[in-house]
Amino acid sequence: MRTLTFLSVLAISSGIQAQKAIGAFGSAGEDLVWRTSQVNAGMLFEFRTRLIPPAVVRASMWWSPKRGNYHEEYRTTPQPDVYRWLAATRTERHHSAGIALDLRFPFESNACSDGYFKGTYLLAGIGVVQRWLRTDRWEQDRNGNITSSVERVSYVEPMLRAGAGGELNFKWGGPFIEGTVTVSTAGPDQPTFRFPGSALITLGYRYSFAKPVPVSGAE
Repeated sequence: MRTLTFLSVLAISSGIQAQKAIGAFGSAGEDLVWRTSQVNAGMLFEFRTRLIPPAVVRASMWWSPKRGNYHEEYRTTPQPDVYRWLAATRTERHHSAGIALDLRFPFESNACSDGYFKGTYLLAGIGVVQRWLRTDRWEQDRNGNITSSVERVSYVEPMLRAGAGGELNFKWGGPFIEGTVTVSTAGPDQPTFRFPGSALITLGYRYSFAKPVPVSGAE
């Protein structure tokens, strides 16, 4: 998958036009695969290409820091006297990292010549997420005998991405905001497809290395 993504980027970039941009972003929302909140931080590279004239191509990568859940289980026995004790705990720690290749299409006529679109746009793309999960289990019977175990799970999750956003262009760069949802393939103990796999709001900034020249009649 990584080789295919690299070759795709290489093929598209063969037609890169003069203007390119780099940026950074942060996302927050819900991870509906693991049913938990999600926070991401990442970087992006954007460019125009003659192979896809209407669109801006974006390659991005992000990382989600470790987050976790903690569960306790208590048991009670009525004989000979009522006795209640902590019988089991489970601690989950999970994090992820991903890459994506997206196309951004303008939603209104506000393009700049040989430059980036400003205003609203639609987004569609593909991505891959690497997930890691560590589960620590601890159990204790009434007599105080303790057992524990550690389970580690790691898997790759391809996904489809779709969303909408808006951006502005200034001499110092361009802030943008996006809303994105994903369709994820199956992971361990998951259905064949998960829709949505995640729902995120993204705030970001990009800096263009070549300023756009306004088209006659465009904003």
